[in-house]
Amino acid sequence: MIRCFFLLLALCLPGSAWALCSVVSTTPVAFGSLSSIAVRTTAQSSSSLNAGLSCTGSLLSLLSANDHFYATVTSSQSGLRGPTGDIINYTLYANNSTSYPLTRGVAFDFARNGILDALGLLGSVVPKTAPIFLRTTIGSNVAAGIYSETLSIAWSWNYCSGLGIGNICVGRDIGSGNTTLTVNLTVANDCTITAPNINFGSAPVISAFAPVTGQTINLACTKGSAYTVGLSDGQQAVSVGGRRRMISGGNYLAYDIFKSAGTTRWGSVGAARRASTDAEVNPGNGLGTGSQVFNYNAKIYSDQNTPPAGTYQDSVVLDVGF
Repeated sequence: MIRCFFLLLALCLPGSAWALCSVVSTTPVAFGSLSSIAVRTTAQSSSSLNAGLSCTGSLLSLLSANDHFYATVTSSQSGLRGPTGDIINYTLYANNSTSYPLTRGVAFDFARNGILDALGLLGSVVPKTAPIFLRTTIGSNVAAGIYSETLSIAWSWNYCSGLGIGNICVGRDIGSGNTTLTVNLTVANDCTITAPNINFGSAPVISAFAPVTGQTINLACTKGSAYTVGLSDGQQAVSVGGRRRMISGGNYLAYDIFKSAGTTRWGSVGAARRASTDAEVNPGNGLGTGSQVFNYNAKIYSDQNTPPAGTYQDSVVLDVGF
C-alpha cells in the first residue's frame, strides 16, 4: 500500500502528464478523377488526415530514443488496381514531403525525425490522428476506370506517457492494433492530339489550286479506349449541301476535307465520323503511349467562281468521342 501511495502522489504533482493512444478507423484516400494522361505524366498527390493512430494528452517533453510508434503497411496488391488489371504505383510518406517514404512490409517509426512532435499528436488535450500522404509514380499507362487498393496498417507503440518530479518517466503507454485504409483513383479517357494546319497556298484562279494530300492527324488516346473522331463544318459552312468555306472580308472560298485519300467527306456526326478502328496506323483501341494516325486530304471545289484576291481562312474543330 505504501508503494502505491507514493506512485499516485508523484503522478498528481504539478507538471505531470498522461498521453494515451489507440487504433481507430481510418479516413479513405481519394485522388479524385484524373485523365489517363495526367496519371501517366505527372505525379499526383493525396492524403488522409487519419491513418488509424489517435492520441491525446499533453506530453511535456520530446520523445526519447526509447520511445517508438511503428506503422507497418502491407497489401495483397502492389498498387492501385483497375478493371482490366492495370496497376498505378504510388508511394506512401510519413509527412507532407518526399523525405520519409514508407516501405511496404517494413516498420516505420513515426517517433523519429520529429514527425509526431511536429504534428503535436501528444501535445493536445483533444484527440489527434496521424496523417499519411501518398504520391503516384510517373509512367503508369493504364485504361480508364476506378482504381483501388486496401492497405493494412499495423500500429505498435511504446512511449513515456507520464512525467513525474524532474521529468522522470513514471508511466508508459504500450499498445498495438490493426486497421485498414482504402485508396481510390478514377482514371478518365483523354487524348493527345496533333493536327497540323492545312495550307492550300496561293493561286490566281480556282482551277490552279492543287489538292492537299498526305495530311495526317495523330491521336494518342487512353489505353484500351474505343473512340470516334469528328471534324466540325467550320465557321462558314453552307447550310445546304454542307460545304465548308473559308472567308476573307465578305467573300467565300468553298473547300472540304476528305477521309484518307478518298472522296468521302470527314464530318462530325454519324457515319461521317471516323472510328479508332479506321486509323491507317495502329487501328483499334487507344494505345495510351503510342499514336494512331488518320490520313486525310483536302481540296478547294473547282465548281465555283474565283473570288476576289485576299487571305481566306476557316477554323475547324476536331472532337474525340468515347
